[in-house]
This record gives sequence, structure tokens and C-alpha cells, in this order.
Amino acid sequence: MPNGYHPYAWTLWLFASAIAVLVTRNPLYLVILLLVTGFLHAVLLRRFEREHHGGGRSLVLAWRTIVYLALFMWGFSILFNALTVHVGAHPLFSLPASWPIIGGPITMESIVYGFVTGLGFVNLILIFAIYNSVLGPQIILRMIPGFAYQTGVAVSIAISFVPQTLIAWEEIREAQRLRGHNVKGVRDLLPLFVSLLSYGLDRAIQLAESMESRGFGGRLLQSSARETWLIRISAIAGLLLLLLGFVVRSYDASAFWTGLALLTAGLLLLTISLWRGGRSVKRSRYRHWLWRPRDIFLSAGSGLLLASVLLLTWISPHALFYYPYPPYDFTPDFNLFLGLIYTLPILPALLLPPPAKH
Repeated sequence: MPNGYHPYAWTLWLFASAIAVLVTRNPLYLVILLLVTGFLHAVLLRRFEREHHGGGRSLVLAWRTIVYLALFMWGFSILFNALTVHVGAHPLFSLPASWPIIGGPITMESIVYGFVTGLGFVNLILIFAIYNSVLGPQIILRMIPGFAYQTGVAVSIAISFVPQTLIAWEEIREAQRLRGHNVKGVRDLLPLFVSLLSYGLDRAIQLAESMESRGFGGRLLQSSARETWLIRISAIAGLLLLLLGFVVRSYDASAFWTGLALLTAGLLLLTISLWRGGRSVKRSRYRHWLWRPRDIFLSAGSGLLLASVLLLTWISPHALFYYPYPPYDFTPDFNLFLGLIYTLPILPALLLPPPAKH
């Protein structure tokens, strides 16, 4: 059990938290979410280091490096937006107009907008860092539906590529420091990149051999010609209905229910096609995941967050809207109830079971 919770409960937490970031630009709600996810990230890293007795420190450092990179991009977003957007009612100072691109007034609005944009980016990176660190590519691959098992391999490799590369970088640097190799210039980095490339190739070969030895993708059930044609026809019909539904919704505002019916029918046909296609992939389960009361509470809290932000986006979009430039108000609105809703991603830290005794 990854960090005491069911993987599907973590997945629902991921979707709810990520959508909560994407649907708003209000800095007050984003700051609340950043504080909450930062606290959760710290709690999980401390638990990880305690349970592994320092043996998993490389993975911890890898995810910390990714978070630090996101913080650097946050600062770059503020600087870039302040120097390139010279609009706003609150100018701070001016650069010479003869300077290309960056010349002109530096306004408070441009700084705030860059701050909000970077804040959303850091929140997303931190949320995905938490999700990937507690589950890992093996569990994510197991959750991929049968019809997309080949895509799941590519996704799991892509997810693990960055942290594994950072871990390899730290290990190579440590080994070279023990041998007295000091980096003094760009040319001294060449042995590092050669070793890193060799590590990546070895890891890819080992992954392919281990998956082949475990029979991954080797037990495909043969489907009849009739079943194959039904799957193909339903998939094509579903895609066409989805396309038609999007066209009707986009170009005919009066045909709301017709477009919605076409979208629903297309999605249903596509789901049936993918489900029937996934039946040809036979899977075995060595260990079943348990669904515990804390998973129910975590899923309920994540579902409440997801339903609240989506409902507000549909019914009252101005509650989550923020744009600092005129003619809109420079000061963001704040709703106490909505602020409490944005604290729900902290639930994994509050419901986390006590550490196992060794």
C-alpha cells in the first residue's frame, strides 16, 4: 500500500488538486493550495526518510531538485512578465524607451500577473511530484487500463525518466569526487554526460529484459473477426459523434442539448470500444490493494474539492476569476468557504497512519 492509501484514492486526489489549480488565477486560493501541498510534501518526505533509514535519500533529493527547478521558473516568470508587459495603472519605475522589448514602465500589474502564473506552475509541479513519489511508475503502470498497456509503458518510463536521471547524476558526481575528479570547466563535464548516457542505455535494456521475462504483453487473447470489426466500427462512430457534438456546441448555441447528447453518445461508444479492446489483454494480480476507511475519507474530500470547483466554474465563474490588468479590479476577491475548500488536499497528511515499527 503506497504510503498508507489506495492508489485510486491518490489518483482522485491528483485530479482534484490539479483541476483546482487550473480553474483559478486567484493568488489567494493558489497560495493556500501551495501551503497545503508544501506541508504534505514535507510530511511525506520525512516519513519516507524515516521508513527507509536514509536509504532512499537519492529519490528524495531527486524530487527536491525538481521542486527547486519549479521555484526558479517561478522567479523567471515574474521577471519575464514584468520586463515584457508594460501595461497597468500602477507603474513602479520606467526603463529607457530606446531599449528593445524591455523598455517602458514596469507596472505592479505585470509583476502580479507573472507571480500568479508562476504560482500555478509551482503548484502543479508540486502536486505531480507528490503523486509520483508516493506511487512510482510500477503502480501507475498497473493502474493503466488493459487497452492502453503499451501506452502505459511509455508513460511510466517518461514519469521515471527525470528523477532517475537526477539520481544517476548525483551517483556519478559522488563517484567522481571520490576519485578526485573536480569540475573546473565545461570540458570537465564531458565524462559526466558520457557516463549518464551509458547509464540511461543500461537502464533501458534492463527494463526491456525484465518486462519480457515477466511476460508483459505476451498473453493477448485472440479476438474473432466479428469482434475486431465491432471494436473498430464503434471506435470510429464514437469519434465521429464526439466531433459532431463539438461542432454543434461551438457553432449553434441554441442546440445545447443536441450537442450534449451527441457528445454523451460518442463518449459512450468510445468507452465501450476501448473496454472490449482491453478484454484481449489478460492480467494477473499478485497482491490486491485494500480499500480502507481512510481511503474513503480521502476520496470524499477530493471529490468534494473537485465537485466544488467545477460547479463554481459552471455556475459562478467570477468567483474564481482574477485578472490584475484594467478594467478589472486589482485586488482579488476572497470567499472564506472557498478558501476552506482549497485546504482539502491536506487530508493525506492528516489521515496518514502512524509509521510502521521495525
